[in-house]
Formats: sequence, C-alpha cells, structure tokens
Amino acid sequence: MQRFRAATATVALVSRDAGLVEVFQSLILEEATSVAVYPSFEGMLSALMTTAPDVVVFDDRAEFDALQQMRLLRRRLPSIHILYVNVVDESRSIVLLRNGADDAITTSAPTLVARLQSATRRARTVNAGVRIAVGDIVFDREAGRVWCAGREVSLTPHELGVVDCLFWHTPTPVNIDTLSDFVWGESSSTNRRSLVQVYISYVRKKLKDSTQVAIRFARGSGYEFFPRD
Repeated sequence: MQRFRAATATVALVSRDAGLVEVFQSLILEEATSVAVYPSFEGMLSALMTTAPDVVVFDDRAEFDALQQMRLLRRRLPSIHILYVNVVDESRSIVLLRNGADDAITTSAPTLVARLQSATRRARTVNAGVRIAVGDIVFDREAGRVWCAGREVSLTPHELGVVDCLFWHTPTPVNIDTLSDFVWGESSSTNRRSLVQVYISYVRKKLKDSTQVAIRFARGSGYEFFPRD
C-alpha cells in the first residue's frame, strides 16, 4: 500500500448557537476537513491537551473575551489561524484584526462562505507538505499526530513510534527486530517479540475505526499496513 501526501485540515468552532453550527458544518465539512464543535472557549482549551486544530472559528456574538482568547491561543499555538464570524460591524472587525485575528467577518458579509473555505483550503495546503497518509490513516511526523477515519487518535510515545516505523517503511513489511530497534532503541530486553506484539495490539485497537487500512503480520516478512476487504 502506497503513501501519499494528505491535504487535510481540522477546524474548531466555538459557539453555543445550534443554527450556526449546522450552517457552518454544511459549508465546510467534507472528507478532507473535519469540524469539532465546542460550546465554550474553556472546553476547547481543555481539548488542546490531546488535539490541536488548524483553524479556530469564534462566534463573536457569544459572551467571550475575544482579546483574552487570542492571547491564550497564540501562546499555545503561535501559527494557528483565528477567524471570527458574526462580527457586528467593520469597526469591531478592525479591533479584532489589530489584536491578533487572521480574519473577522461581519454578520452580513457576502464573502462569508468564500472566506471560510479559503481558510480551510490554506490549512490543507500547508498540511499537505508535512502529512502523509495510508488509506484513511494520516500521520504528521513533525507534530507527532495521527488521524484515523477523520478523527485524531491519542497515542502514547511508544505507540506513536510503532506507527512512525510502519509509515517509514510502507509499502515494505517491517520485521520485529527492526520495529523493536526503531521504537525502543538498543534495548536489552529479552522479550522483544512480546513487547512488539503487545504494542501492535494497542495500535490496532486505536486504529480500528479505519475502513480502509489494517495492520497484518506477514509470516517471514513482518508487520505492514494492508487494504481492508
């Protein structure tokens, strides 16, 4: 199974407005763009412990401190794209832009859809340079992040090492000694086979939602990604 560059993007929408959420998802949700919805800024910050979006969209009508939001986000994710929608007027847009927003779109702006799509397209283009995919499993080696069937998966350092090794060698199978050296280095453990088998099972469970790819053991060759039937 071949690797290819993955032009994907993750968007976080912070809003309590169910109508806005429905409209927003209908506008940009697609195979290459996933959307996570948070009713509060605090909820989104908590999620940053396990996942980091490429674009954050704030509903400016919500009672949040926009300037504090941007300061906190920029500290954690300096390059993230921050966009505000439902901005009351151009004066408010200018304030947001001057204080760190990448875009601020007024409620009646006819360019709303185009600017939302532009932000996600830009993120996908950037990510295509650093992310690779096998089927519907996407790996960002630089950031140490993995997505399965459009959802980010939380992996331990050793689990991530297993995924990294499989991606590194795809489409060639990886034998147990190579996997062990790649993930654990010059470990003196005498149970290398058992250690690899245990962590392969962990990774299989976390990637079980893939509809396109599974990990198999080819006798005499090693572990590899292969297409599901």
